[in-house]
Amino acid sequence: MNNEVIHDAWVLPVTVTDPATPQGGDPCRWGFLTGVAVDDENAAGVTVVDFGQRVHTLSVVDRGGGGIAVGETLFYADATNDIDDVTTGTPFGYAMESVGAGATTVIRVLHVPGHGAATLGAGVVSAANLAANAVVTAGILNANVTLAKLAASSVDGSKGVVLADANTTGVMDIIHRFDISAGALAAKNITLDRKERVIDAWLVLTGAGVANTTFTVETGAGTAITDAMAGTGTDKALVRCATLDDAQWDIAGGGTLRVESKTGATQPAATVFVRCVPVA
Repeated sequence: MNNEVIHDAWVLPVTVTDPATPQGGDPCRWGFLTGVAVDDENAAGVTVVDFGQRVHTLSVVDRGGGGIAVGETLFYADATNDIDDVTTGTPFGYAMESVGAGATTVIRVLHVPGHGAATLGAGVVSAANLAANAVVTAGILNANVTLAKLAASSVDGSKGVVLADANTTGVMDIIHRFDISAGALAAKNITLDRKERVIDAWLVLTGAGVANTTFTVETGAGTAITDAMAGTGTDKALVRCATLDDAQWDIAGGGTLRVESKTGATQPAATVFVRCVPVA
């Protein structure tokens, strides 16, 4: 196969993407590549650009506000057709001299050809390559937050923020369900993932009630949080608690939330729901 060298690999005549009319010595961008114009754009709209890894003396602007240190990454900015330290631009190279806070200074810049904003192949960027908080909300399309994704990630009350005094942001409430089988009096316990406060409770009879039987929501120590809710009604009856003990309603993470049937000879079939909110 014949191999003919057409140009120096890094010095090429191109129609520059930005700026609109490059002048010799200007930084510029061609697609996803950055470089420095060797001469002015010609009448045909073509500019010879040096895309190679070289050191140039260029004007650099500190738009980040904290100054630019030696070795800091620099970017080509389309909006201003210059080089700065704002990461929304196209990667250009590295500062070989410092720039003061808010200053514009001519310094030596090591230009390094790179992918710029091009789409990288699968597997090029791993989770370890991402900085903390690198994926921001604006980078996630609403359409990509699907019910299936939420279900797969087990989005539940353990992910919510806590309910603080005079909070301005609302919190998710948490519902715990206790299915009670007809039979002997018993207690049913669950262990909480995080600290929660009981704010409501109710039961629904799923079979005939039993005389004198009540259900109480309690702490793991058996101390009542709610008053006794009657389990004596008919099938489908709904009974809500009437009182909450504010000295007992907080249960620590790892603590036990209990529903216990009492007083009657047996317990009816029922489902008890306990509504909680996360607290600090």
